[in-house]
Amino acid sequence: MAGHRFDRRRIKRHHSYTIDEAARAIGAARATVSRWLTKGLPAIRDRKPYLILGDDLAAFMAGRAQPKRTCPPGTCYCVKCREARRPAGNMAEFIAINAHSGNLSALCPECGSLMHRRTSFKQLEAIRAILDVTIVERQPRLNDSGHLSTNEHFKKD
Repeated sequence: MAGHRFDRRRIKRHHSYTIDEAARAIGAARATVSRWLTKGLPAIRDRKPYLILGDDLAAFMAGRAQPKRTCPPGTCYCVKCREARRPAGNMAEFIAINAHSGNLSALCPECGSLMHRRTSFKQLEAIRAILDVTIVERQPRLNDSGHLSTNEHFKKD
């Protein structure tokens, strides 16, 4: 899976790993660790099985790690384009989820697909200065109705 974040915190720096052990330790496939060996992951290769030092594995993974990207104010994330983009026509809809936050939805100007962003009411004021935001009331859920079905129509006289 492209972009999967492996757990490098599970690596013991003073431990040596075989390819299988390294893959199990970080939650990757064996082929992934083998591919890393061809791409420059240092290993002790004078005998089989190859041994990978924990310190080398942690350093290699730290060099490959990409920081998480956050959306700047006034943008939403388009899953199809894999980019944070400003909505088409600078228009978006805000649907409240609870008393503190909600979802901002807009159209991508490049591909036309729906973009989303979770935001709080505090951030909404700053976003409204940049975008034309329409606050939409969410559709009521069945369990929000307040009165439960009593099944009166099933009673026989």
